[in-house]
Amino acid sequence: MSKTIYLIRHGQTLFNLHHKTQGRVDSPLTDLGIRQAQATRDYFKDNGISFDKAFCSTQERASDTLEIITNNQMTYERLKDLREKSYGIYEGQDEYTLPWNRGLSRNTDPSMEADDDVVKRMEKAIEYILTKMEDGESAIVVGHGDILAQYARQHNKRVQFKMFKNCAVAKMKAENGSVEMMNYVWPAVNIL
Repeated sequence: MSKTIYLIRHGQTLFNLHHKTQGRVDSPLTDLGIRQAQATRDYFKDNGISFDKAFCSTQERASDTLEIITNNQMTYERLKDLREKSYGIYEGQDEYTLPWNRGLSRNTDPSMEADDDVVKRMEKAIEYILTKMEDGESAIVVGHGDILAQYARQHNKRVQFKMFKNCAVAKMKAENGSVEMMNYVWPAVNIL
């Protein structure tokens, strides 16, 4: 048997709209972010996909997105290990100030969380989530663009994938001790 996890990035936030680096800083969903979450909710409903378990980051933008997608009909667990990467001194700053947007490597500032540590946190979170699931069950997991993308890239052999768009979905299958990305969809692609 297998377990299915749907990884979802939160909807657009005020910081996303203004191209600010969020990381551990939180900002509310915009009206567009709410509509994106509703589109993702409708995608699951239209495709007959339901969830047995629900998890999200401790950050409000993730829990707000989860509540919209599940119509506030599911209890869920908030996990610190699902929080976004800490960008250190860059949090709250314009995105163009990030080192990789200036041609530098990803971890040039010691105040920034190392990518290896981000992936380890995400691995730990998924391992925990899998222990809470029975064979054949599915779970929704709402988190953040960087941490989800880094994890998905580590577990992807077949899907064309670069990054998590707001309210995009990566279907992950856990079977025989390994997790693999099965597909990636962006139900909110046409939401304006």
